[in-house]
Amino acid sequence: MVIGGYTFVHVCNIEAMRSSDGDVLTLLPQNRYEKRHTYPLNRYGAGPFCKFKIPTTYTNPGVYALTVGDEIRYIGETNNLSRRYNMGYGNISPKNCYKGGQETNVRLNNLILQAALKDEALSLWFHETAEYKAVEVELRLAYRTLWNRV
Repeated sequence: MVIGGYTFVHVCNIEAMRSSDGDVLTLLPQNRYEKRHTYPLNRYGAGPFCKFKIPTTYTNPGVYALTVGDEIRYIGETNNLSRRYNMGYGNISPKNCYKGGQETNVRLNNLILQAALKDEALSLWFHETAEYKAVEVELRLAYRTLWNRV
């Protein structure tokens, strides 16, 4: 896939974990946070959330795009794609649901969950580059995707 003149390779389809009967598993990890009575939930922390993984072989920096069907929904940057997804978006830490946590992780995970519940096809694409921060800014300005915040 070419986005803004950059070639993106298909990493994988994003598949939320499912129960034995095929339903998407929904999770509420915020209930496991020891300090849940000390801090308020962030604005996306109520969930629910899902769990998913991508291959562990994408350890280089670059820009990624999430698509739902043929529509680009999110563009982001990272110094390690596999870690960003497997330890961030795909596995929500209870702490991230609360003020001071990684708000983007819980927000994007919930958006992925909502798409999965509708059986929409989610795909992850990656463009490896050391200039990931500049490329991300360029693409976000050009595409103004639905899931990116301005």
